[in-house]
Amino acid sequence: MGSSRSARFRRACGDDGVVIVIIAALIASLLVVASLVIDLGGARHARERDQDGVDAMALAGAAKLDASSNSNQGACTAAWSYAVSNFGVAATPAPSCVSMAGACDASTAREVSVTRGDVVFTLINPVPDGHPMFTAQPVTSSDNTPCNRFGVTITRQWRYTLQPGATALTVSAMARLANAPGGVVAPLILLDPHGCDVLTVGGSAVMDITTASGTPAYIAVDSDGVGCPAGTKVIVDTLGSGQITSGVISMWALTTGNTARAYDPGDVGVGRGFNPAPVASSQPVTRSPMDWKFNCLPSNGCPTGNPSIIQALVTAQGGTGTPGPGWTAWSSVYSCSPAGNIIVPKGDWYIDCPSGLSTGANITFRGGNIVADKGLTFSGSGTLRVNCDVATVSDNCPLTTTATSTFFLRSGNITKSGSTHVWMMSTFVYLANGTLNLTGSSELVWTAPQDPTSPYYQLLVWTESSAPLALNGSSDLSVQGILFAPNGTLTLSGSAATDALQSQMWIRKVALSGSSNLTLSPRADQILALGGAGSSLIR
Repeated sequence: MGSSRSARFRRACGDDGVVIVIIAALIASLLVVASLVIDLGGARHARERDQDGVDAMALAGAAKLDASSNSNQGACTAAWSYAVSNFGVAATPAPSCVSMAGACDASTAREVSVTRGDVVFTLINPVPDGHPMFTAQPVTSSDNTPCNRFGVTITRQWRYTLQPGATALTVSAMARLANAPGGVVAPLILLDPHGCDVLTVGGSAVMDITTASGTPAYIAVDSDGVGCPAGTKVIVDTLGSGQITSGVISMWALTTGNTARAYDPGDVGVGRGFNPAPVASSQPVTRSPMDWKFNCLPSNGCPTGNPSIIQALVTAQGGTGTPGPGWTAWSSVYSCSPAGNIIVPKGDWYIDCPSGLSTGANITFRGGNIVADKGLTFSGSGTLRVNCDVATVSDNCPLTTTATSTFFLRSGNITKSGSTHVWMMSTFVYLANGTLNLTGSSELVWTAPQDPTSPYYQLLVWTESSAPLALNGSSDLSVQGILFAPNGTLTLSGSAATDALQSQMWIRKVALSGSSNLTLSPRADQILALGGAGSSLIR
């Protein structure tokens, strides 16, 4: 019996070693689990921090994109500046953003990479529709155009804290440029992206830019001055004793570094060309606000699903022949060169004159829409009156009306000269490939659609033509609404009453000369207010 107890005692003592081994194994396992938890938690925290940073970099870059789809070097620089400020990386050597300085090709991504320690930053613009950044989700119409997208990728070699080795953590973000209407009142927006002499006022002419509300009025100048040759050529120029008066002259060239080409400092000062001096804009305005309000299409990067009223009009009336049932052909009733006065009954009229309508007589359209195959030319002492509901040629057109007329010219220009009078009341004019040549010394009274429920409300004229436009000012000049001619050069001349041009002008270039004295002072309800451009994440 004694030997049995001894054996059991020896076996019990031997179990002590087994427990120690088991405990040691458990401790080792716990350490492995703890190291994994710590390392994975650290990696997750690093990924989250990098994601926040890459989102902000993409937003910073997209907000500085050139919406005219040209040089985006400034966007690249803005994104890198954010990385320097918020990731604590060395500013120099900076990435070679110059590779994004050329014109943007929407089909070819430009990538700029820079390495700082264990981190690689990659900046991308444009981001084409087929780019890997779109792998997880298809492109949508709200994603803007490729040149107006900015992508950022960060790849970090994450080194484990409690175990050997490393893993690559990659995060990406993409943002789009997002222009939106805001509260800035800009009666004059000059859209030439690179031109010189974009705004010139010569002789003893005076251009006065004001607002009906008394808030500061802006002249927005999009040109970066790349097209200015060496020498004295500048973007905004006053010659002789010409003067420009405006609350603010906002110039993109002062942001891009083309300061010497923006304006002549000698023109600035009390009693000189303009005062105060121009200021730098955050980025070009571009035509996007107008496109997104009136011509919202995926092709122009419109971020909403709103229908395009311009495209709808072109589809309905831009073809050939009679636009549709209910339209009356002009040649079936009247001559294409009428010698006598005509009061045209209310209704929709199709002017099918092969060489256009040309006359020195008085033509009055009492109401309805007009489509013309060719241009209209009025000379001598003739008169053109549209949407003017009067019974005789001697009656004055009502100054206000709830009715809206559209005037669609498929080809050609609207031309007036001599002592021709033109009255177009609550009328929107669309020129498919023509322009306006409204000269002469007689009255010009033209208002955009006045009914807020009309899709053309505020809109005076829309033309994509690059042909020059001419508008004479006089004591009988009254123009009210938005003039949109983003590719044209407008020549203004003559003198007009203070409130004559209650118009906002979106134009490529403007020249004012002679002894003209013209004031742009749009009504608050007849203008598209602007805001600073921003950006929003795509994903």
